[in-house]
Amino acid sequence: MSGTPLLLVAESAQAKMFAAAIAALPNETGGILLGVSRDGQPWVTEAVEIVTKERGRHHYKIPAGVTQPTVLAAREADYRLGYLGDWHSHPADVGPSATDLATLAMFSVKHPKTPNPNLVVVRAATSGLRLDVRRIMGISPRQCEVRLTGNLGSE
Repeated sequence: MSGTPLLLVAESAQAKMFAAAIAALPNETGGILLGVSRDGQPWVTEAVEIVTKERGRHHYKIPAGVTQPTVLAAREADYRLGYLGDWHSHPADVGPSATDLATLAMFSVKHPKTPNPNLVVVRAATSGLRLDVRRIMGISPRQCEVRLTGNLGSE
């Protein structure tokens, strides 16, 4: 896909998102995407589920004040990790909502030091779960290609 942004995702991170999405049914769940940059491409190596009461069949919201401590805790285990975006599940086969995309765009405006944040939606398709990714490129969200990888090795 020429010109399409790419998101590398470790198979273990995808497995965590899928397991959390299945366990949360019929509700949504979600969390934080952590990882590194590899050859200029964001590489999600960890997907952390953030359990909250602010979820239901058609909504999920990461509670205020949990993102930074989650990233800092991950950096204690591996200093290379950083925030790459958020993820959440949709119990139906639907992509990001207008609210999802507006939230992603607003995050980008409020946090200019976090370049090109990603949003991963785990969609419950008839053929199984799949990842639907958007990234802010400039001022608008663009759909991304997903490439699965192995895990981030130790230094």
